[in-house]
Amino acid sequence: MKKILILIVFVTSLNSYAQVTGIVPLNTAEYQNGAYLKDLDNELPFMEGTWEGTVNNKKYIFQFTVFTQHLDSWENGLYEYEDKLCGKFKVIDLTTNQVLYDNLGATDYEDYRLLNLTIRDQTEFDFYFQDTESNCFNAAEFTLHKNVNNPDQLLYYNFRMDNYGRFGGCPYTNQDDIPMFLPTENLVLTKQ
Repeated sequence: MKKILILIVFVTSLNSYAQVTGIVPLNTAEYQNGAYLKDLDNELPFMEGTWEGTVNNKKYIFQFTVFTQHLDSWENGLYEYEDKLCGKFKVIDLTTNQVLYDNLGATDYEDYRLLNLTIRDQTEFDFYFQDTESNCFNAAEFTLHKNVNNPDQLLYYNFRMDNYGRFGGCPYTNQDDIPMFLPTENLVLTKQ
């Protein structure tokens, strides 16, 4: 009987932990624990799909996906749900036709390397990139801007390096030596 009571208490606590406590718009700064940061303004679907661009003899293919009501939780008991825009990409050297980077095969949320951080004025989307352990979790940020005159185009710009994780086993002593496969120059991406 005691084991059954413990099981009931455990299951009840899990159910209460996983409940949405309120719905607020994306980019809301203050909200209660368990809130759902929902895309109420329908900003994310525009970005979904495949976008391509070329710069410096390299072809970049970006694919963006929306993960609705994704749960983030932390050890301190805080948690939230959020509609998240994530991306993956592929880089092809057009001179040699060699694939330099490709994570388009990612299907799980954790395997997407690009995460939308903020949206400004429904036109500017700031993204964060974090590479894999083999590249020392190298990190960068960039911005995608909607072309209001052409809904099939985005401007990729404002590339900037971010902190990276130098952990034991990282073969690079300087961040500049770690391969970076994102474009460092501005380019126009076209929806496919």
